[in-house]
Amino acid sequence: MQRPNVKPRYQVLAELLRSRIHDGDLIPGDRLPSEAELCLEFGVSRGTVVKAVEQLVSEGIVHRHQGSGSFVARPSLHRRAGGLLSFTEAAAGAGHRSSQMLVDMRAATPEEIREFDCGQPAVSLIRLRHVDDVPCAVHHSLVPSTVAMRIPALNGDAPEALQDPGFSLYRSFENIGLAADEAQERVTTRLANEEERRLLGLSGPAAVMVVFRKSFDRDGQLIEAVEAVYHGDYYTYDMRLVRGRDTRSSSPAGQVVSLKTRIDNSDN
Repeated sequence: MQRPNVKPRYQVLAELLRSRIHDGDLIPGDRLPSEAELCLEFGVSRGTVVKAVEQLVSEGIVHRHQGSGSFVARPSLHRRAGGLLSFTEAAAGAGHRSSQMLVDMRAATPEEIREFDCGQPAVSLIRLRHVDDVPCAVHHSLVPSTVAMRIPALNGDAPEALQDPGFSLYRSFENIGLAADEAQERVTTRLANEEERRLLGLSGPAAVMVVFRKSFDRDGQLIEAVEAVYHGDYYTYDMRLVRGRDTRSSSPAGQVVSLKTRIDNSDN
């Protein structure tokens, strides 16, 4: 007589934990119950708990922080160098829902114009960006006044548009025939300032990934300079690296290397 297929206990436990996350009982950033708590609650061995959590880690649903435990993974934007996408497009491409919240809009100061290498009067726009309703990034954009005066959301004709969670600057550019065609981008890291920590929900000193981008239209006209400050757990940046023909390598050309800033913010 053939024995019925019975799932291993660790798979059953992994499914139960996965359901709790899917149903919202555990949300991104939440700490999973300890191994001892899970053993007691489900009546299983420590080995079963360890394998169940490892399963969720391999699926990207959970991540571990050394000495702090296991946590529900936050949504992450995954980008490849060379692709010019807006925040909204990058989130949608990864299967996530993005939104925005206006923090401040005003005329850019001379210091900001110099710092952002804008070279002309501009409108300063600061927004908090969300992925699946989780605060993910702070975007500080400078839009040249010659461009901003043509966009209803920025010239005063339709200021309510900035209150729309679905507002997109790139879409606004396209609506006036100024699609971003090319961009220069620089990626660095630093400690978050007080305002960034408040907006992103970071406690204490925390590192962030900073992406500075200048976007240009087909005629080479600057349409936006933006400093995007990302929560360290939320941003993956891929680059395609090719070695020169005269350089020997045991690795195949065109290898994609994933760089991820991972900061232990387990107290958040």
